[in-house]
Amino acid sequence: MFSTTAIFPALPSLEAPAMALAQQFNLPFTLTRQSAYEYLLVVTPDYVGLQRTEGTSLPWYIDFLSGKVNYRFRHTSLKSEALARAMGLKGNTHPRIVDATGGLAGDAFVLASLGFEVTALERSPIVYILVMDAIQRAQKNSQIAPIINRLQWVHVDAMAWFSQVKHPERPEIVYIDPMFPERKKSALPRQEMLILHDIVGADADADRLLMAALACATQRVVVKRPRLASVFAVGTAPSFALSGSSSRFDVYLTRE
Repeated sequence: MFSTTAIFPALPSLEAPAMALAQQFNLPFTLTRQSAYEYLLVVTPDYVGLQRTEGTSLPWYIDFLSGKVNYRFRHTSLKSEALARAMGLKGNTHPRIVDATGGLAGDAFVLASLGFEVTALERSPIVYILVMDAIQRAQKNSQIAPIINRLQWVHVDAMAWFSQVKHPERPEIVYIDPMFPERKKSALPRQEMLILHDIVGADADADRLLMAALACATQRVVVKRPRLASVFAVGTAPSFALSGSSSRFDVYLTRE
């Protein structure tokens, strides 16, 4: 069961745009911080952030201009990125890439920073709004804007997208990064993963998503897994896998 979230304006002057956002995505709207909701999607003058109703921490938001993100895109390369190698990407190719589980758009941003155009699909309205807000802020930066412009961010269920895509527009590569099971160790995962677990919940339909991706992709499907995790779907073995220190990329080669 995932957490409940309501739209909340940080200032009275932001009540109208916050209400419009709630209506657009069919989300609850509240003017009270201490509400019955577990999270508030806070509309501020500078960003849209996520905040627990219990606690005093500032809203958490996505920032493609942060030092961490900037460092990664400045130091990334086709050879250093395991995901790019798993996708078989080369500098002289321009495959259609679909990230079926867009999430916080980190991997899609890296692929776009390598020069590839990516269509990222996200079905959670909360996650979609957070990333869309980050995209709109990043487009104002002259260095990041060319990267962001290679990223198409779509609010849609990937299963529905796969069923509707026309044959000539089928992607060569589909990427799936399903929600990992919650850790049983005492050490907590990083804040972003905690938020995603709360807001999105487990990907209960991940097996069906893989089958739909295999039927759609014309070259390959790449699935990210914990390094020691079992194969994603029982009875469907990957063609090969690339392992790193903590993650593994299972590659399923497909045919037209």
